[in-house]
Amino acid sequence: MRITVPASTISESDAVDLLIAAGFDVSVRSDQRRGVGLLVSRDGETAAVQVKLRQKTIYEWDALHLLENAHERVLVVVPVASRGLIDAAKRNRRLGVVSLRDRLLVWDREEIHSPDAIVAAHASEAVPGRRRNPWGRWAIMRAYLLDGEPRSQVELAKETGVTQSAVSKSNSALDGLIVRSASGWSATDRLALWERFMAEYAGPGGITTHWYGLDAVTDQSNAVVAAGASAGVQVLVSGDSAADQLAPWRVPTRAVIYATSGIALSMLGFAQTTKAHATLAFTVPADQTIWATAASCSQRTTTPTVDPVIAAWDVRQTGGADADEAVQRIRDLVLARGAS
Repeated sequence: MRITVPASTISESDAVDLLIAAGFDVSVRSDQRRGVGLLVSRDGETAAVQVKLRQKTIYEWDALHLLENAHERVLVVVPVASRGLIDAAKRNRRLGVVSLRDRLLVWDREEIHSPDAIVAAHASEAVPGRRRNPWGRWAIMRAYLLDGEPRSQVELAKETGVTQSAVSKSNSALDGLIVRSASGWSATDRLALWERFMAEYAGPGGITTHWYGLDAVTDQSNAVVAAGASAGVQVLVSGDSAADQLAPWRVPTRAVIYATSGIALSMLGFAQTTKAHATLAFTVPADQTIWATAASCSQRTTTPTVDPVIAAWDVRQTGGADADEAVQRIRDLVLARGAS
């Protein structure tokens, strides 16, 4: 079986890391009409920003066209900014530029070089023409992993929050790993399906901000969950904090939080930082199937968590000497609990 590992692309989160390293305060905002954006603050001034990702360098007129269709500032994020794009941003205050490879930011017509090294090796090469992330298919894979019982396409659609048509297309793409019987659809080899998901999943997308807290990692997660409940924001715990509830093995080293919109974490005692120094990662995901698979997966946990497959993926991203064994313990739990 051939497994395709998705090519790395730049993301909004790369831009956030560079902004933080350059001394800006950044928070996530959610707008039903325009999607997820940023609030960027410096020297007492805060601006709402639409983030526009481009996997290759764009021209000045492309950026100006983006501005024409925006009601607020636009921050263009590219692997490397052309001189023309930089000059355009220096002439127009509403246009900002993040050039990841050379760690350059243009804001308020000013060129700012980040003093910190940003881990963005994946941004060193453009990846033009990449297709959209198949989050629906990845959610269907998780559904088959979390429950080995055969189900109809209607049931699978409900569990994953995608359309029945999307389930049908996903089943065709997973040919050889799933099978249809009189009772419905199920996986033929859930271990192979697990390995394929872990190799293919490109992450939740959206925007991630990074924070540092002094409390124990689990306490940090609980504080954000409580704050989300008070603010009416849906929050799910993932990574080490979720693993500590699902299959305890190692001391949590970093909290991972998914939320439907931003939360004022600075009011909870967190300090904004870069990824390398963070104790908590806060993500407003583009992958909306995370909420559906979490809801459909019955888990006896004290806090709301993502489904165990997403939790394992995040544990692996956090890393550490014992991360592989922690992931294996979640995998064994999933495969045993969901066995038909």
